[in-house]
Amino acid sequence: MVLALVGSVLAGVALGATTTTLPVGASQTESFEVRASDLDGFGGAAPTIRSPAAIVESMDTGKVLYERNAHTRRPMASTTKIMTAILILESGGDLSTPVTVSAKAATTWEPSVWVRAGDVLTVEQLLYALLLRSANGAAVALAQNDAGSVSAFVEKMNHKAEELGMDDTHFVTTNGLDATGHYSTAADMALLGRYAMKNEKFRDFVGTKKYTLSIDGKDPLLLTNTNKLLQDYDWVTGIKTGLTPRAEQCLVSSGTKDGREVISVVLGQPDSALCFTESKALLQYGLDQFRHLTLMDKGVTAAEATVPYQMDGKVELITDGAVETELGKDDVVTTKITVERQLELPITAGETYGHVVATAGGNEVGRVDLVATKSFPAPTLGSKLVYYWHRLGAALGIG
Repeated sequence: MVLALVGSVLAGVALGATTTTLPVGASQTESFEVRASDLDGFGGAAPTIRSPAAIVESMDTGKVLYERNAHTRRPMASTTKIMTAILILESGGDLSTPVTVSAKAATTWEPSVWVRAGDVLTVEQLLYALLLRSANGAAVALAQNDAGSVSAFVEKMNHKAEELGMDDTHFVTTNGLDATGHYSTAADMALLGRYAMKNEKFRDFVGTKKYTLSIDGKDPLLLTNTNKLLQDYDWVTGIKTGLTPRAEQCLVSSGTKDGREVISVVLGQPDSALCFTESKALLQYGLDQFRHLTLMDKGVTAAEATVPYQMDGKVELITDGAVETELGKDDVVTTKITVERQLELPITAGETYGHVVATAGGNEVGRVDLVATKSFPAPTLGSKLVYYWHRLGAALGIG
């Protein structure tokens, strides 16, 4: 059986109209390159950032697009609650579970009182209060309900930070109120934010602009998300504010555009308005520094071959998924189509015969399998005779 590796069109760049026919046997490969320099749409100079620490990264890959003192340890205020929330969501508990607010939770400092000791709220309601209103007492109530005590929950927070590789982070509280030894960095908070945003429930919470909280015996309380960027721009997707006297204004934020998403962190900005302005500028700059590309769609024919002993029989190898990646303005992506196995009868539809791999900077950034589109049985003596009879008839002009 003779195989043809079929030229394709990747990222809108024609990569050759010819078809290379190769004998089946050894591994066969054809490669294509996409260079960012051949594409447009990349942004210009980085914004001027005055905040003490800042960073913006690709949400998908973690590639740093801009940073300023991103590895300097600083207090991070209520952005701490990102860790509190993701641990609660990962615990697997029922969000409708009722939680009785303790005296400790009810007396935790808040800008304004919203619960009393003995109030009963669900885990879900407490998470909305935590992530939209930035309620400090909600962090205490959730920690006590999950781990039995705040100190036990803080141990879980630090264990998770270590697991994630947040090497410059240490938690002392569950809510981010100022405390000695409670610190992180812009880089670590970006890492945590990227991790948390992979959780769809978390994304739903931090992407909610308003939520009405009802507690028995009280008037409904409208919770408005403290993230002003989320309120003002439909391309912003999250995630959490923070403000204390020691930490000053902090913001972990995220935004999306044309299939790409970035996350930014600003820590220690004395001017709250400037914190939001600089965060928006970082998000916009980050979104303009790379493009999300579909290098090859699902179902693309990458190779084909004529099947022996089959009248008009042809098998195609197609991609079983899309090959996608993010391309920075200086990147070069190599897409390699490889057929690893000899196409021999019988052939089963869906069986894997090779793969398509995209690499950039020596790192694999995308991979899908090549699978057969049809099934063909092993030939029998009878099928071979019929095949040759038809071939002979065609040669002699016999219908």
